[in-house]
Amino acid sequence: MAANQLRNKGMAIQSVAVLIIVALSLAACLPVRPLGTPAPGQEATTAPAEEATDMPTEEATEEATVVASEEITPEVTEEPAEEATPDATSIAAQVSQMLAQQLQISPDQVEVVSAEPVDWPDACLGVTSADIMCAQVITPGNRIVLSVDGKQYEYHTNGDGIYVQLASAPEASIGDAVISWQQSSDSCQAAQIGTEGVAYGPCMGTMMGGKLVTPERAAELADFVATYAPFEAQTPAGDITFKGQGSTTTGPGDQRMIAEWARLVVSEVSAGGSDPSLGVALSWQREGGIAGFCDDLAVYVTGLLHGSSCRAQTTQKLSDRRMSPRELEQLYGWLDQYAPFTFHHDDGGAADSMAIDLTFKGQGSAEADDATQQLILTFAQDLYTGMSQ
Repeated sequence: MAANQLRNKGMAIQSVAVLIIVALSLAACLPVRPLGTPAPGQEATTAPAEEATDMPTEEATEEATVVASEEITPEVTEEPAEEATPDATSIAAQVSQMLAQQLQISPDQVEVVSAEPVDWPDACLGVTSADIMCAQVITPGNRIVLSVDGKQYEYHTNGDGIYVQLASAPEASIGDAVISWQQSSDSCQAAQIGTEGVAYGPCMGTMMGGKLVTPERAAELADFVATYAPFEAQTPAGDITFKGQGSTTTGPGDQRMIAEWARLVVSEVSAGGSDPSLGVALSWQREGGIAGFCDDLAVYVTGLLHGSSCRAQTTQKLSDRRMSPRELEQLYGWLDQYAPFTFHHDDGGAADSMAIDLTFKGQGSAEADDATQQLILTFAQDLYTGMSQ
């Protein structure tokens, strides 16, 4: 009896164990539902959203930056178109204008005989001389032939016409040669100045003919010839041979004065005109004071002095004069030694205040100290006083 009860109890425990195993097996076969997912048959409930704030998150900012940078399109700038190289015809027109200016004639008097593109054999555009070394390289350019009164002038240019070389020209008519001048500071240049004209150009090269640009220059040349005896000299303004007919023996100051004059004449003739500022060594102005000063002075490297006064409310030109040999040597000594400078003095805003200005166009390298500037200022003032007396 007891044995039967124990057997029945064991069987019951065994049945319960089997049921537990079966239940666990079934549970393992069911799908797993994530947390927060409603069970079948239940309505999904949504958690209240957090209120939006104006502060963007770091991730959002970075993303916006990336998007913005991708959307920005850089501006496209067009490169300026290269200027077209002028053709031979347009370059011929420019050279014609230059020739007319040098000969002091109307451009209508210059005829274009021919204008053609050429490949020159060297960098000198096919115009060589014994004292010039030319790179042997093919250089595109143009050959321009012009005619004035039946006389022809041939020019060689580079491709765009910036560089122009005179290849041939009629023989210059200068009358009796008075001055032979040559300077080799940068490139060797030479000139023959006569009673009727000027011939100028590179040393041992083609010479161009011209004429003095103003009647004053012709008068100055005649005065030199009548005043000074012949001489030859080497000066900072060039080497010069002068065939004067006068009796005055020249010193270093006079010799350089004539050489400076020759150099200035060549600059004027090649440009076809004069410029009042060309050749000015120093300028001086004085204005104000109790006496009502209104004075101007220009001192030229040629030794010529130009003065004027406007004290009487109208500009009055003073008589021109040339500097003495002693004054010339003093001026040239300063020009060769000192660098350019300007000086200004003003007494202030008083009714009788006076302003003085000095512009010095030195050719040297030394800086003029205050004492030297005062010496040059006094020198200019004394020159003006001598003219106004």
